[in-house]
Amino acid sequence: MPAYDPIADWYAAQSRTGSLRRFHDNLAQRLLGMAGDVSGKKVLDAGCGEGHVARLFARHGARVVAVDISPRLLEHARQLEARDSHGIEFVEADLARGLPSHTGAFDLATANMMLDDCQDLAGVLRGIAGALKPNGRLLLSMNNPYALVTRGKVHDYFASGPLTQTFGTEQAEYEVPFYYRTFEEWVAAFRQAGFLIRSLVDVPSDPGDPHLPDDPVPKIMLIELVGRAA
Repeated sequence: MPAYDPIADWYAAQSRTGSLRRFHDNLAQRLLGMAGDVSGKKVLDAGCGEGHVARLFARHGARVVAVDISPRLLEHARQLEARDSHGIEFVEADLARGLPSHTGAFDLATANMMLDDCQDLAGVLRGIAGALKPNGRLLLSMNNPYALVTRGKVHDYFASGPLTQTFGTEQAEYEVPFYYRTFEEWVAAFRQAGFLIRSLVDVPSDPGDPHLPDDPVPKIMLIELVGRAA
C-alpha cells in the first residue's frame, strides 16, 4: 500500500482547509514564481498529492499532468477537479519506473516536498528527466538537510538513511517514510539524472505558520534544476 493512502483523507483536508494550507500555499506560489510565465506550457506535477500545485499552475494557463503513487490522494484530487475543472490529467504511476506514455513531453516539472519521501531517489529523478523535453526544468521544494541537524531531527549530518516523519493532530499521529540525505548526496543524485542546479532559494520563516519555524537555518529550500540538452 502506498505510504500516504492511510492518511490521505486527513492530509487532503489539512492541505485544503487545515494546518497545512498556508504552508502549501506558500510553497506553491514560490514554485510558480520560480517558473515564470507558464501559460501554454506543459507541466508535470510529480508527486501531486491532492493536487495543490497542479491547480495553481493550471489556473495560470499551464497544461498539467499530475502524477502520484497514492490512489486515495488521487481520488481526492479528481473529485475536486470534477467539481471545479482546470483540465488537469491525474495519473497513478510510480515515477521510479518512468512515465513512458509521456516521454520527452514536458517543458517543466514540479516536485513539491515529495523527493524526501522517495526511497529510490535516483529512479524518480530519472523518471522525471525522461518525461522532460531537452533543457527542461525541474522545480522542487525540499527539507534543508542542514536545518534537519540544527532542529535535532538528525544527530549526525553524515548519517544518511531512513527516518520517520510524523504528522500530528490532537486526535492522532501518522507516520510516513522520510529519507535523509546530505546535500552532497542530493547534488550527486541530481547530476547522475542529468540535472544541473540553476538556482537555489532559502524559504524564510513565517511567524503564522508552525511548519516554517523561526530557526537559525531555513527549514525549506527551493531548487531549480535544468536537464540535458538534446
